[in-house]
Amino acid sequence: MKTNLLFSYWTLPFVCAPVFTASAHDGAEQHEANEQKPNILLIVTDQQSFNMISCAGNRYIHTPNLDRIAQNGYMFNNTYCANPVSMPSRFALITGQFSSKVGIKGNTTKVNREKVLETVHQYSIGNVFKANGYNTYYSGKTHLYAAKSSLDDYGFELHGQDPYEGAAAFAESFFANPDYTSGKPFFLYLSFMNPHDICYGAGEDPRFKTKELSARNRAATEKYLKMKKEMPREEFLSQVPPQPSNMNIIPEYKAKLTTRGSGFRDWNEEQWMTYRWMYRKLTEDVDSLIGRVLNALDKAGLTDNTIVVFTSDHGDMQQAHGFVFKSRLLEECQKVPFIFMGKGIRKGVKDDQTLVCNGSDLAPTLYDLAGIEAPDGLPGLSLKSCLTGHGTRPDRKYLILESSPGMQMHDGKYKYSVLMDMGCTETLFDINTDPGEQHNIVRDPQYQDVRKQMHAILEKEALLRGRDINVGKGK
Repeated sequence: MKTNLLFSYWTLPFVCAPVFTASAHDGAEQHEANEQKPNILLIVTDQQSFNMISCAGNRYIHTPNLDRIAQNGYMFNNTYCANPVSMPSRFALITGQFSSKVGIKGNTTKVNREKVLETVHQYSIGNVFKANGYNTYYSGKTHLYAAKSSLDDYGFELHGQDPYEGAAAFAESFFANPDYTSGKPFFLYLSFMNPHDICYGAGEDPRFKTKELSARNRAATEKYLKMKKEMPREEFLSQVPPQPSNMNIIPEYKAKLTTRGSGFRDWNEEQWMTYRWMYRKLTEDVDSLIGRVLNALDKAGLTDNTIVVFTSDHGDMQQAHGFVFKSRLLEECQKVPFIFMGKGIRKGVKDDQTLVCNGSDLAPTLYDLAGIEAPDGLPGLSLKSCLTGHGTRPDRKYLILESSPGMQMHDGKYKYSVLMDMGCTETLFDINTDPGEQHNIVRDPQYQDVRKQMHAILEKEALLRGRDINVGKGK
């Protein structure tokens, strides 16, 4: 089995129908139809990289609950987010559409509310499942366009926006309440905050130091800074994951390294150790909350008829190339976990081959698994044949991925990017031979045919999405 991990100190153990659309029926017929449909439990974390799960081979982190999902399900190890920043990625996860469809590139892009809601009303998984006989519920972090106090437009009944323990607490009460779990099948979307709070720089964020952040946003950082101060030094050092092996600065990125917004940090060794340690701890925190959810599902006797999906909106750079946080078209913040568990889904499978975008592929896959007709115009693919072992595997030639700084084409071997925030600078990496993206081969003579072919495809796709990647224009 081919491994595709970025860090040399990790090893990867191998752990091991007709379309149905709901319509009006009498009570008995509807109840029988609903019994045949699986419940859906979707769990989404924020800023959790693909390698921040122990069953992915990371021996410096302990995530027994996510490991439990993987051991009893199917894990896609070659999954990329649609856009490595929160709101565009979450928009894709919940609609199956890239945010460029509504003219949005990042968290701070000005939003055309009418255009967003037009897409949401047609494509939101909440609206589609609700129209097909499901009760749809949501709890935790929203961070969605045109949604502040309600998710009615997205088709979900919102039960609290506490993204920390609140989502787990609601799940526990939800599964114990027959008013929620009997009758119609349910779709429950749980959205957790962490390990996002590494964004506060393990205490190095100026907002943290000047106390501009809210008490809630400061809480996890304060907790771990206090813990670090009080624990024996030897114990702290034993818990710090080692630095990544791909710490070289990519030359094409140097032009942006003078600005804090680039994500580049010139920290000392102690600052980097605190950052890596806290990212680990925040990830383990959210794993424990997910454990509460899974235990409640089991206790209610609902596991056998529920499809559980776990993923994250994007990852974190983790010190690779000197970067922290997100937005970069690089493996650490693009590549995310994507795991399915449930009735009919193969168990203990780690799929290193299938090229996946969770933002575009989640919705069509869930519709296919639930026997629901997908709305027209979805750009993604159903992964049901992989999950069940039946049918023709998806035929995907490449992914087109977005970010505020640029666009990318990924064909499973090569990643070709144009960085519009750097004057349309190009990068080309061979992920098979260089998974740490340490050698940009875009100017290497032997790769010019690859570069030209990929640029031609990406340029056409970019224009369709309202972006110009003509090298040198810098748009």
